[in-house]
Amino acid sequence: MNQEVIKFSERLNAALDDAGVPKKGMGRQSSLVRMLGISHRVAKKWLDGSEFPPTSKMVKLSTLLDVRSNWLFSGQGLMRSTSRNDYSESEQEVYRHAGELSQEAFEVASDWMKLPQSQRRALQKVIKELGNSNND
Repeated sequence: MNQEVIKFSERLNAALDDAGVPKKGMGRQSSLVRMLGISHRVAKKWLDGSEFPPTSKMVKLSTLLDVRSNWLFSGQGLMRSTSRNDYSESEQEVYRHAGELSQEAFEVASDWMKLPQSQRRALQKVIKELGNSNND
């Protein structure tokens, strides 16, 4: 196997560990499948170091895992510009349970985490109001 692909796999697995995605053999591959809408075969190749993802998936991976794409692809530079410790417990919880979420729920949760707190509160009110109006 190509050493660069193996090193990529190590970085990918480290980023997934850091994001709280389940370990290998405990749902990691399924989590990656849900996160990116890829096949299990493709996810296995990336996780095992036998294949690089296409650029579009590499960018999506780096965004979802909050790591720099250059670091993920090549190992150059810093892993991320901000610390995962900056995330709230609820944000970290989304990553820990990524394998249990549908693709749609994971995407909504990922988008939610990118919003400023004030916008989250406003959207929470709207969601609660919509939920209450359905009960009328």
